[in-house]
Amino acid sequence: MRVVSAVVAAAVLLTVVGVGTWGQAQPRVPEALVVAQGVDIQTGDPHKTTLTHAMNVLANIYETLVRRDADLTLHPGLAVSWRAVDPTTWEFRLRQGVRFHNGEPFNAQAVKFSFERMLDPRTRWPGAGALRLVKSVTVVDDFTVRFTTERPWPLLPRFLGYYGMIVPPNYLAQNGDEALVRQPVGTGPYRFARWVRDDRVELEANSAYWGGRPQIGRVIFRAIPSESSRLAELLTGSVHLINLVPPELFRPLQLSGRAKLVPGKSLSVFFVIYNLVNIPRDKPLADRRVRQALNYAVDRQAILASVMRGVGSQVGTFCTEVMLGCDTSLAGFSYNPDRARALLREAGYADGVDFSITTTSGAYPGDRDITLAVADQLARVGVRARVNVTEYGVQLRTVQARQLAEDGWFTRFTDFFGLSHIIPFRAFYSRGEWSLWRPGNPQFDQLMESADTATDEARMREVSRRIQAMFVEEAPAISLFTAPNVYGMHRNLEWTPRPDLLLTMVDAAWK
Repeated sequence: MRVVSAVVAAAVLLTVVGVGTWGQAQPRVPEALVVAQGVDIQTGDPHKTTLTHAMNVLANIYETLVRRDADLTLHPGLAVSWRAVDPTTWEFRLRQGVRFHNGEPFNAQAVKFSFERMLDPRTRWPGAGALRLVKSVTVVDDFTVRFTTERPWPLLPRFLGYYGMIVPPNYLAQNGDEALVRQPVGTGPYRFARWVRDDRVELEANSAYWGGRPQIGRVIFRAIPSESSRLAELLTGSVHLINLVPPELFRPLQLSGRAKLVPGKSLSVFFVIYNLVNIPRDKPLADRRVRQALNYAVDRQAILASVMRGVGSQVGTFCTEVMLGCDTSLAGFSYNPDRARALLREAGYADGVDFSITTTSGAYPGDRDITLAVADQLARVGVRARVNVTEYGVQLRTVQARQLAEDGWFTRFTDFFGLSHIIPFRAFYSRGEWSLWRPGNPQFDQLMESADTATDEARMREVSRRIQAMFVEEAPAISLFTAPNVYGMHRNLEWTPRPDLLLTMVDAAWK
């Protein structure tokens, strides 16, 4: 709190001292839009990374066949239309007259080359698993391609709305892969201009962009590790947009006359996920009544009001209203400490149970404080809760290795595709990459596999509803609320936050 107060004081002082000169020296519309995030990109090659901060920059340079807007609605991108030829074949008609920033023409060969490159194990693209069902890409003619999938996959266009950036094959053939790492070349609304490592990436508007030249001519992505420093620069006007603002910094933004606080819809959910890896039957968490009791013991609204400053929404299961297939009528667990105590007694734990939680501090907005609040509420029903604060990387490694020492871990999961079954597929499906529910529940797993292969949207919604109902019954986690998707913006900047967190500046404009 002292750091935040100091930031506010400094910003107020700068505003008072410099308001006259700022008003005279600064143009009403800044020369360049400056966006600040915590870290720099590691590569300009979109087939080498899936990290959010890198995707934020690369999504302005490269494009996908299908474009998504801020409501996650699909629109034509580099493909003007698409259709299912048969259950395992999709045909995409491509946009004509598009050129890469180096002048190279975009065509079906570029699409085939890009997908074969990103799915080649030698490329080591971290996102390849998301497109694992793509079996082949075939060129039909210069502006038509067909995707063959291993099994019916009606959701392919939705996945291509986030992954599948197209790169220039001739540029790579002539200059090698390393050239794309240092100097990215796409078809997008902004061209790469300059990269000063660990400091900034500068972009310039693509005047020849098929969608029309962006309204803002220059965009600079700066890497500023300190949250307080990002806030201070926003409040003093040298930065115009910061993302993922933590709750403790909401107030200075709300008080500022130069910047504004802008919350967006969230595809992220906070959980305390139970450690159920081969759990012995005599352990309390092996009894689902105990797992349910811990859920009834948590007052989510109280934590939202106190720790999260009122930003966020309680979730009943693992999804939000933004995700396709999420049945938000399933309420999940209400706050009912009497019911929690009764379930603990029924399970044979009238004297309470011990429960340890590992959490990070600063990896997610409010992470440590949320976990402490959960532990405090668990203690009120007789759960002897203990919190261990762990370094982010250590936590991830121990979870992925299924070697977590604690009974639960506080974490955030984000679904970048806007589908209700993505988070449980990663976090609760027994073979999910982060699942601690092992060997899990065979019926739940079977439903998860059905959702992944549902042949139409109605079937997918029905399966998802059944998965949610079983999730509440089995309670493999304490579902909390949506993680905040909050931005600090210059008062004259107009831009709508996206649930998928991407910072697509083609959508931005000055008042």
